[in-house]
Amino acid sequence: MRRAVLTKLWVVSAAVGLGSMGCGPADMDDNQGVVEDPALASSNGLSAINGLSAINGLSAINGLSAMNGLNSTQGLSSTTGLMTSTAGRLLVSYIVRCALPSGHTLTKKDQNGTSYSFPGALGLAPNWENGATTQDDRYWISSCLMAHINTTGTHIPIWLDGASPVGWGRNASYPVQEGSFEGDLFVSPPIARYCGGRGYGSNIVAGRIGDNNQNGEPYTVMTASNGSTRCDAICSRDPSGDGYTSCWNIPGKPITVWRQLVRTPDISFESDLAGFTAITADQPSTVALSSDKAIHGSRSMLMNAKSTGTGWATVEIHSPSLVKPGQNMTFFINIPNARNWSYVQAFAQDGPAKNYRWTSNGYQLNEVIAGEWNSIVVPIPSDFAISGGNIGLSIYATGSGTIPIYIDAISFQN
Repeated sequence: MRRAVLTKLWVVSAAVGLGSMGCGPADMDDNQGVVEDPALASSNGLSAINGLSAINGLSAINGLSAMNGLNSTQGLSSTTGLMTSTAGRLLVSYIVRCALPSGHTLTKKDQNGTSYSFPGALGLAPNWENGATTQDDRYWISSCLMAHINTTGTHIPIWLDGASPVGWGRNASYPVQEGSFEGDLFVSPPIARYCGGRGYGSNIVAGRIGDNNQNGEPYTVMTASNGSTRCDAICSRDPSGDGYTSCWNIPGKPITVWRQLVRTPDISFESDLAGFTAITADQPSTVALSSDKAIHGSRSMLMNAKSTGTGWATVEIHSPSLVKPGQNMTFFINIPNARNWSYVQAFAQDGPAKNYRWTSNGYQLNEVIAGEWNSIVVPIPSDFAISGGNIGLSIYATGSGTIPIYIDAISFQN
């Protein structure tokens, strides 16, 4: 099993293109700790990739070569390029932390003879320490750098999933699947792309993808032929459900980023059912508070769909005052059993003023990871008619029996 290194990554504050500025120390804190897990934990905060532009990739940066080891003068020069500026040295620290494993340190001098040490952490391209990179090495470094971008420099913990050498494996502390990053930053022009994960638009972090005010980001969104920008529509999902193995026709090795909840949910079921009731028009259900599972606090709402055959089982809030028109609604659900149902969805139904318009999003049975928290994000129309409307969750039963569904951390993104 891989050892996931918890690291503290400081900000590279540099403009994409010509102008740049630096902040923070060039020498960075060593590893904070080590946890046993297949995937990798880290912290974002890379404001931009110094020297990268729409025309030139990393291979065009003077003083950096992917064809020689970073320990050598030919691989990373001390007298030209990145090592001669604060912003450049900070970028070197991110490159080294992505490339080299924990316990390995790159030491370099600048043009004035001052020595700097850059510790490794994630170990995605260990060969670059003393030799040339492979194409796969460059793909992994590219995805890793993109995954750490936060154009505001804010430090937010992230969980990285991907094929080896990243590793598959989820962590319950990181429930929001933000998106996947893939490309090749070493070629000119660089290829830098992302797609939205299942939690895209939920718990948005300033400076990360999903933030409408993000500025200076080096990547652009992938778009499927049907207009979708979601990874599920563009990428091949790994059987584990943790992330994606390839995305459309984009060259590279995708890294999927999961994040923690960064805001208090609007509904967390700590004290009551928040007005949810079971609808018995089709398949019967019951709802109750439960301390068996929770993604926020210590309780969730347990919906037991008591199916007698085929049809929908539904729980909902009528005329929901908490709804924020024009914002994203997120439900977290946990379904322990992968049987007796075929589709689950969260929905928002307008009131009579909008002729009971229906907006929903959901997953087929084989798209849900049984026993784990799955997020469903539904965009609420900006002119949503609250009066007489409903929000809720429904599941389509395919056979007789009880289907338990835990629901928690419902939020309306500000």
